[in-house]
Amino acid sequence: MKSLHLSLTLSLAATASLFAQIPSRIDTTKQAEEQGLPNMYHCGDREDLKMEKWDRICYWWSHSFNAQMVLGAAFNSALDPVFNNATSAYWGQGVEGFSKRFGTRVAQSMTKGTMEALVGAALHEDPRFFPSRKQGFGPRFGYALQHTLMVRHDNGKEYLSAGRIAGTFSSGFVGMAWTPSPINSARDSLVRSGTAWGGILAASLWKEFQPDVMKLVSSIFRRPPKGTK
Repeated sequence: MKSLHLSLTLSLAATASLFAQIPSRIDTTKQAEEQGLPNMYHCGDREDLKMEKWDRICYWWSHSFNAQMVLGAAFNSALDPVFNNATSAYWGQGVEGFSKRFGTRVAQSMTKGTMEALVGAALHEDPRFFPSRKQGFGPRFGYALQHTLMVRHDNGKEYLSAGRIAGTFSSGFVGMAWTPSPINSARDSLVRSGTAWGGILAASLWKEFQPDVMKLVSSIFRRPPKGTK
């Protein structure tokens, strides 16, 4: 498990170093004003603006290291023995086994996000998911499925994302440095890579259909105004 501890330590150190570099404001020189850049970096929230250096770092941080990631890792680690009884025999029982599984999932998530960000930045990929604005479930589902591996680049065109491919495979194979031998084969690593890709698909589907889901939930729980029958 020394490799796991080292991986987590290095990832956290890199995270703290990069996050500390994020400025409160981007350069407000005359050139920036002429380009119409905002005074604050937009962290990927402005679809009409490209992803600059600090936007990429902010986006990487907020999407790779957040409460959802930690809670998801804890939830999956707790349920892992229920769906895969053999896991307890490999990782150990109780708190020790849970901590090892949890640490592994966190390390995989951190590695995936960091590798995707590094490769994507080098190739000028835009990691954001842009809603299709299509009509009908089928076309929208197909769009979300396609854009699990297709991303927009800085030139406005869409290509196969080397960043996401690198992220999914690095997530699956990084655990080979410490995973117990019975579940440490190349096949197991490919399965873990497939699981990482499934997470990207789930995120794409959620972003595409989130407005519809929230509208449906709101209509179910919305109370009628007082005085109406």
